[in-house]
Amino acid sequence: MRNKLKPESTVNKTYSDLDIINKFESMEEYPSTKAVLLADQNGYIIYANNSLKKTYDLEERQNIFELDTEPNLSHLFNNLIDNDVSNFCSDLLIEKEGEYCESYLLNIEKVKLNEDPVFIVYLDSQDNRRKLTKKVNTYNQALESVSVGVLIADHSASVKYISTSFEKFFGIRIDEIYNKNLVTTFVKYLSDFELNELDVSVTEKRPWVKVISDINNEGDVQYKEIRMNIVKDNLDGSVNFIVTANDITKHIQQARLIKKSEQRQKSIINNISDPILILRKEKGDLIFENANNNFYNEILGKNSDSSEEALFELINPVLHSIIHEAIQNFDDSNRTHAPFHYTALASNKRFLGKITYTDDHYDNTRLYIVNMTDITEQLEIEKKLRDAYKKEISLNKLKSTFLANMSHEIRTPLNAIVGYSDLLEDDVKMMNYESSSRMTTYLKDGVNRLLKLVDNIVEVSLLESGNEDIKLDMVNLNKLLHSMEESWVEQANLRNINLSLELHLDEASIEANEEKLERAVKEIVDNAIKYNTDNGSVIISTTKEDENIMLQVSDTGIGIEQDSLKKIFKLFEQVEEVGYTRKYEGAGLGLSLANKLISFMNGKMNIVSQPNEGTIITITFPKS
Repeated sequence: MRNKLKPESTVNKTYSDLDIINKFESMEEYPSTKAVLLADQNGYIIYANNSLKKTYDLEERQNIFELDTEPNLSHLFNNLIDNDVSNFCSDLLIEKEGEYCESYLLNIEKVKLNEDPVFIVYLDSQDNRRKLTKKVNTYNQALESVSVGVLIADHSASVKYISTSFEKFFGIRIDEIYNKNLVTTFVKYLSDFELNELDVSVTEKRPWVKVISDINNEGDVQYKEIRMNIVKDNLDGSVNFIVTANDITKHIQQARLIKKSEQRQKSIINNISDPILILRKEKGDLIFENANNNFYNEILGKNSDSSEEALFELINPVLHSIIHEAIQNFDDSNRTHAPFHYTALASNKRFLGKITYTDDHYDNTRLYIVNMTDITEQLEIEKKLRDAYKKEISLNKLKSTFLANMSHEIRTPLNAIVGYSDLLEDDVKMMNYESSSRMTTYLKDGVNRLLKLVDNIVEVSLLESGNEDIKLDMVNLNKLLHSMEESWVEQANLRNINLSLELHLDEASIEANEEKLERAVKEIVDNAIKYNTDNGSVIISTTKEDENIMLQVSDTGIGIEQDSLKKIFKLFEQVEEVGYTRKYEGAGLGLSLANKLISFMNGKMNIVSQPNEGTIITITFPKS
């Protein structure tokens, strides 16, 4: 370059007043900004940016024609004016002080200001050009080296570039689609509906994504994800379209393998008869991981749902509290499992739960496995065993009681019969007929007592076996009681007991078996007389209450303890001691036989008693 150009006064000063110059001067420049100047048709500089001033030592009002250049700038300006050409681009050589020439990239744009031609000159060094070319090549090599296919289209969606991977993906070349609308690239791979979706996305300049599949040369199915993104130029606001194509076959295959593995795991736990629940702990909360169908059906009472949610949202609060507390105690101890019990609300079944764990070192989490075993049947069997054991003990006790009672109740009348028979024989030999008459009466009492015992045992056996058919007819209860009154009064008088009937109903008709009813009432009244005190009383009454006929037998006897009332209706049971220490005779069949007979005739029997105060037995029959 020659000596520094000096400012000239021939520059049209009116240019400095233009708004466009002010805008140029107010623009902020980056360090990499190209050198730019504005010059009039005579070569005088109207404006020069900082990059040009710094690099080329040029300022406003200097003349660029004085630079030694090849081609000559003066000739270039004149040719643009004469030939009515608006721009020119070329390499430019500038000689610097006669030593060497430096090459630049020259770009001249011709515009008009105030009807005069003005030239915008851009100068860029070849070094910057080489850097830019290298950067572009680097980007291009990066795009070519990756397996992702790339297509670039301009603001009008015209294809400007595709990578080698993109060409391989779709079997096309750049020359086949260059400057064509990017939508046409995918005609072979998308349906008409999908092509229309893509076209709308291009028009509206919004992202778009689609997964397609095709068959490769080996006959295998391949899956590709096509994704279109919009890139906006921050300088001019224009947009470009970048379409990427990624082979996701392996990802889909892996996803299918994972799904298949999950299905296999689900199938395995579904084949386990016990309800299974798998949990994981996340930030202190128990999160549902998996469960088998039996857990949903028997514990939750609903169909299976694999959606992930917090445990407290899935199960009822009671079970959640039990499991949470068990796991908390489990973590705080060194045990390998934590047991718990739970009754399911959905199925009303009892479960024995056991919690174990396994650590997943891949994502550093702990999985808790809750196994719940249905123990409902086991508990029922245990209860039946306990009941059977109690029943066996009761039967053994009943057997002992029966043997003790029978040994007394059978031996006593038999001994009396044998003894009185011997005395009767002596009286006959001695012709003592007065004494023999009494002996005959005593013999009858012993035989009757033994016969009554046998009759009661036979009656109970028939009732227990269910083989006795009791026919019911209309029976006048008051009439039946009157017919038995004389024998009861005679029996009571022997004990100085006052027996009376208080029949408040003119007619008390009930549906019953007269023979069985007579036997039941006789057993009750006999007990009232037998267990009464000397000079006591027995009252037999009938009343009506809520359309029911009620027979009541009350006495002032020894009474019964409350604890003993529970066994008063059991066979061969007596409140007093068994065996030869008993004060009162009897096999313990009276009240139990009466209760069974009353029940067979649709009646109900109730006992109220207090020790040393007496007993009230109430029999209720529905009115016919």
